[in-house]
Amino acid sequence: MLYVGLLHWPCIDKNGLEIATAITNLDLHDCARVCLTYGIDTLYIVHPYQAQLDFAQKIMDHWLEGFGGEYNPIRKRAFEVIRLVKDIEEIRRQTGARMIGTSAAKTDDSMSWADVRSLTRDTDICVLFGTGWGIAPRLIKTLDGVIDPIEGAGDFNHLSVRSAVSIAIDRIVGR
Repeated sequence: MLYVGLLHWPCIDKNGLEIATAITNLDLHDCARVCLTYGIDTLYIVHPYQAQLDFAQKIMDHWLEGFGGEYNPIRKRAFEVIRLVKDIEEIRRQTGARMIGTSAAKTDDSMSWADVRSLTRDTDICVLFGTGWGIAPRLIKTLDGVIDPIEGAGDFNHLSVRSAVSIAIDRIVGR
């Protein structure tokens, strides 16, 4: 089974400092829709601060239990895949999945997209996406692997997390 984790901590800022980023309404909407489109049952939103998780829950409640779900039942279906957690250890406990990170930087031991696609056939994995300027290096070192960066035609390589999730999930499970 394939899971997706959207990390808001520990991430880095443009100066390489470790930070917690803010949960955004757009990330919840767009990443949940990608997961639903590709048959991914669970999108984990990871944030250590309860106030941020409460904010995300308020948005989710609008679409799952409030007027939003009546107004747009398709959006309600997408929000049903979201789970809020404080850290990736909670994902590990719930799923037993291997944690595979994403990064815009290539490393010598990064996994190819074909390797990850193959791995999903017989192993539960959670692909983790960092917000801000990416997953903090100290967390990257603890993961079970890191996927090759998404590379385009030029040398620019700083996608929004919503775009990165869409491209990566299509590469892993798309036809």
